[in-house]
Amino acid sequence: MGFRILLADNDANYLSRLGRALLDANYLLYPAESKEIALKQITEHNIDAAIIDVNLPGGVTELLEACLNKSKPIVTMGDQPLKATNYLIEIMYYGIPYVKKFSNGGAIKLDNIIARMNALLKTLLIFSNNKEYQLGILAGLKSRGYKVFVAQQAEDLVHTFLLSEAKALLVYFPKDKDLQEVAKIRKMDSKVPIAIVINNQQGDIDSQISDEATKVMPQDRLADYLKEI
Repeated sequence: MGFRILLADNDANYLSRLGRALLDANYLLYPAESKEIALKQITEHNIDAAIIDVNLPGGVTELLEACLNKSKPIVTMGDQPLKATNYLIEIMYYGIPYVKKFSNGGAIKLDNIIARMNALLKTLLIFSNNKEYQLGILAGLKSRGYKVFVAQQAEDLVHTFLLSEAKALLVYFPKDKDLQEVAKIRKMDSKVPIAIVINNQQGDIDSQISDEATKVMPQDRLADYLKEI
């Protein structure tokens, strides 16, 4: 998943370290060492999310508002605990995740920041009637940094989708009644990517799919698909 991430931090060393870690995690990076550059990045590029240091010179209120106005997920970070920052009220009011940049021992924390970003952008819901097959899928996706929710019964699919706030839905080897539940999700959200994975014996179900955000594919196509959405 090549999500475009704004990374705003005036600490060049931290910007470089976290930037390399984000690139290694398959994110596309738009760095900014000042509020002005960050606002320009938001204006000129269709970023998917932002990681913002609350100690950025000039303040970050305008930056937070710019992201929120475009409905872009945000992770904030800083040197101090959240209660010691100047943005406690805004961050808590909007429910924005906050992560300390350094551990109590002074070590640079990168994994926690990336984990928060993964949870905001790489959240998947998978549906499969085959429990053993589902476990194999889970292990593979989690190893790649995805936060995964599962549903095994068609009647649970819509409810789980709403609770998980999933960014994509993967449906494995569906029956007709399963596709009926998928159609309900599509009516609620016309843009969420849905991948319907079929085996070679399942036949053509394209006739039941009528929108660009829903793709029907064999298993071996899924890895490439996840990089595209």
